[in-house]
Amino acid sequence: MSISSLRYLLPVLLLPVTTQITYANQADSQHSDADTLEKIQIRGIRGSVIKSINTKRTNVSVVDAITAEDIGKFPDKNVAESLQRITGVSLTRVQGEGERVGVRGTAPSQNQTYINGQNIASADWWISSQPNRGFNYTMLPSEIVSSLEVNKAPEADHDEGSLGGSINIKTRKPLETENHMFVGTAQMQYSESSEELDPQLSLLYNWINEDDNFGALISLIRHERHLRRDGLESWGWAERNFNIDQQGSLSQTQQESADLKNIWSPGGGGSALFEQHRVRSSAMLSLQYQPNLDWNIEFETLYSQLDANNSNQNFLWQPSTVYGRGGKISDYQIQDNTLTSATYSQVPTNNTTGIPFSTAMEAIWRESKIDTSIYHLLVEHEFDYWKSQYQVGYTRASGGTSGDFTSQWSANTDFAVNTQTARDIQTQYATSPLQGDAWAISEVRQDSHNSVDDELFTQIDFEHQLDREFIDSIKFGVKYKRHTRDFIRYRSRNGGYHGLAGDLGWTLADFPASFPDNYLKGIGSQNTLKRYAYADTGALNSAYNDLNFIRTEEKPSSFDIKENSYAGYTKVNFSGDSYRGNLGVRVVHTLQTASAYQQVPSDDADNLEYLWSTSDKSYTDILPSINIAMDWREDLVFRIAASKVMSRPEYHHLMPSTNYNVTQAQGAGGNPDLDPFRATKFDIGLEWYFDEAALLSIALFHQDVKSFIDIKRYKEEYENIEMIINRPINGSGGTIRGVELSWQQEIIYGVGIIANYTYIDGERKDSETGEHIKIPGHSNHTANLTSYFENDWLSTRLSYNYRTDFATGIGEEVSDDIGQLDLNLSFMLTEQLSLVFEGINLTDEIIYTYERNQYAPVGIYRNGRRFYAGARFSF
Repeated sequence: MSISSLRYLLPVLLLPVTTQITYANQADSQHSDADTLEKIQIRGIRGSVIKSINTKRTNVSVVDAITAEDIGKFPDKNVAESLQRITGVSLTRVQGEGERVGVRGTAPSQNQTYINGQNIASADWWISSQPNRGFNYTMLPSEIVSSLEVNKAPEADHDEGSLGGSINIKTRKPLETENHMFVGTAQMQYSESSEELDPQLSLLYNWINEDDNFGALISLIRHERHLRRDGLESWGWAERNFNIDQQGSLSQTQQESADLKNIWSPGGGGSALFEQHRVRSSAMLSLQYQPNLDWNIEFETLYSQLDANNSNQNFLWQPSTVYGRGGKISDYQIQDNTLTSATYSQVPTNNTTGIPFSTAMEAIWRESKIDTSIYHLLVEHEFDYWKSQYQVGYTRASGGTSGDFTSQWSANTDFAVNTQTARDIQTQYATSPLQGDAWAISEVRQDSHNSVDDELFTQIDFEHQLDREFIDSIKFGVKYKRHTRDFIRYRSRNGGYHGLAGDLGWTLADFPASFPDNYLKGIGSQNTLKRYAYADTGALNSAYNDLNFIRTEEKPSSFDIKENSYAGYTKVNFSGDSYRGNLGVRVVHTLQTASAYQQVPSDDADNLEYLWSTSDKSYTDILPSINIAMDWREDLVFRIAASKVMSRPEYHHLMPSTNYNVTQAQGAGGNPDLDPFRATKFDIGLEWYFDEAALLSIALFHQDVKSFIDIKRYKEEYENIEMIINRPINGSGGTIRGVELSWQQEIIYGVGIIANYTYIDGERKDSETGEHIKIPGHSNHTANLTSYFENDWLSTRLSYNYRTDFATGIGEEVSDDIGQLDLNLSFMLTEQLSLVFEGINLTDEIIYTYERNQYAPVGIYRNGRRFYAGARFSF
C-alpha cells in the first residue's frame, strides 16, 4: 500500500474535538496542614505530543522522544513497534512482530539499547539465530515505558557502542507518579492467520508513603499470541560451475574449465508453514527513596520471559542433494546469470553417500524459551555545588531451544523449480507431495542450543556547578563493564538413514494431520505448492520418547566471548543568552577474549578432533563530541553536533568457530581479529516550534565510517557435505548521509497530523572487487504518517509506517519495500473506563526477501492481520 492511498482513510479522523483540561486538588486528607495545590493536566494525544516536543526542544543534543501517553494511543505491543514512529528509526519485523530497530541507516546490531541509561542483555529462541548485539525487543512490552529517547548525537557521558544512535528506555519513577495510581488493560487478540483468540493483560500500581519520601511501583504483564506464518523459502544461493553432457544436462563440477562458470544457483527451499504459541510474561518493580533534598536512591528490577514453543513443516526441494550425489539438471533456464528454472533428476543408487533420496519433507517442533532481567541501583547525592551519582547493576539473558525435534521424510524423485515469476516459487514433483506413504522417514533428530548473555556494570559520575559567565558545569566519571556471551549447541548423531531412521520403517502416512486452511493466501500462483501431506507432531513427539538418541556437543558452533571495558570521560556544559551546549571526550579501552573449538587437521572425516583455543585482542578508542543548540528566536532552534563513535562487531562474527545447518548445507564462521566499526559524525538541524503542539524541523547528517564488516561466502566441507559458509572480514569504509524531516501540528482543535520522513544515501565499495555494495540496514526512504482525532469521549489514531528495501547483512540478501497500516480506537465511557479497539497490519502486507536479484527469492512470508478489543481501567 502506498502512502498516497491514505488520503481515502484520513477523512474518517477529521472531526471536531475538545481537548481535556482538568483541574485537580492535590491535598491529602491525612495532612490537614498541607497546602492545596492546583495543577493543570493536559491529557490525551495533544498532551503526549506536547511532552515529546518539549523533550526534543530542551535537549542540548539531537534527541527524538515519544512518551508513555503517546505509546498508549498507538497500537504497539512492544517497544520496537513504538520506536518505529520516531524520525530516522527503521524497524525489522519477524513473524509479524517488531523485533529489532536500526537508526539512520545502520544495522540493529550497531545501535545500543539501554534501560534508564544501562545496557540490557538479550537472547534468541530461534535454533538458527546467530548471537548478535542487537536487542530482541519482543521481550519488552510497551507498557513498561515512561518515555523513549533516541540519542542521535552522543555526549561524552553516554555509553559507547552506537553508530546511528542509542535508544534509552525510561521507566516510571514512583515519586514522580501519582499516589495509588492504578492502570489495568485487558484485551483479546484475534489473529487472522491462526484464527485464534488470545488474552492480553497488563496491570500497574504505584504507592507512596505518608511522608512522600518513599514509593514503590509494580507492573505485571502477560501477553499471549498464537501466530502462523505462511511462506515460500529458498536458501544456499551461490556461484557454482557446471558441465554440459551430451544430452544437454548439467552436472556440478569444481573444475575451473567448466562449461558454465559462476552460475548463481540455489541450494534448496520449500513451502513452509510456521506456527508458534508465544506467552510473554513481564514483571517490573521500582523503588525510590528520598530521605531529604540532598539524597535520591532508586532500585529497579525487570524480569521478562518469553515461552516460544513452535513448529515448522516445510515441503522441500533440495538441489544440494542432487549436486552432491551425481544427479542431473535438465530443462534449465539461465537469466541474469541465475539458474531460474530447472528439472532435477533423482540421484543414482550408487551415489557416494549411499543415501537414495533427492528431496524431502521436514517436520520440526521445538521447545523454546528465553528470559531477560536487569537489577539496577542508583544513588544520587547533592552537596554545595557538587552532584555525585553512583550506579551498580547486573543484567542477564539466557535460553534458546531446549528441544529441537526433526523428522525428515524423503523420496527419490524428479522435481522441477521455477523462480522466474516475481515473488513466487513454482514447483512440481514426480512423486506427489500428497501421497504420504511414498515419503519414508530418512532422518530423526533431537538437537538443542542455549546461550547466556550477561553484564556487570559499575559507574561513578561527578558534576560541579560553576558560577561562571560561560561555563555552567564540569562533569566527569568512570565506568567498568564486564560482558560475557556464550553459546552451546547439542546435536544427535545417530538419527540418520544409516542409524535410527533406517530401522523405523515409518512413512509420512503413519502420522497424518489435517492441513491448515487458506495456506499461502495472496502468495504464489496455481503452480505453487500450497498443499502437501502434513504430519501430526504431537504423535511424533510421543513416538520419539522410544528413541535412544546419542547427543554430543556440536563443537564447531560453541564459543565463549568475554569483554572488559574501562571508560572515562570529561564534559563541559556551557551556555549564554541564546545558546547552550557541551564539549567533551570519552576514552574507552576494550579487552576481548574469544574462545572456541578449532578443528585439528585430519584425513579421517569420521573422527574429527577439536581443541579449545583462545584469542585475545585489545583496543582503545578516543571519542570526542560537541553539541550546540542556539535559540535564534523564541520559537526557532538551530543545532550543530560533531562526534567520533564506535560499535563493536557482532558476537557471532567474533567467534573463532563455524556454525552450520546440515539440512540447509549453509552456515557462518567467525573472525576474532575483527576491528570495531569506527566513524565520524556531523549533524546540523533547524527546528521551528510554531505552536504549543506543533513542530516543523529539518536535520542533515553525515557519517564517515572507517571500516565496515564484509561477509564473504565460501564453499567448505563439514560432515562430508559441501556447505556455503559466510565469514566476516574488515572491509572498506563508506559514508552514510541523509536528511530528516518532521512535521507535527494540530490542524483544527483536536485533529492533527504527525509525520516524518528520512532520506539516506549510503555509499561504499567492496574491498576486493571495488564494486558498489549495499550497507546493511540501510533504506533510502523511511516514512511515518499518523492522523489523530480526540474529543471528550473518542480518541483515534491511524498510522502508516513505510521503508524501502535494505540489505540484511546476510550474504547479498535484500529485504524488499514494506509498509504497514495500524489503527487505534479508544472510547471513554467514564473518566476511569475506556474501551479500546486496535488493528495491526490492516493491509495484510507480504514480507519479501531475495539474494542478489529477484530471480533468487529467499523468503516470501505472510503473517496476516491482528485485531484487539478490550478495556482500560485507571484511577
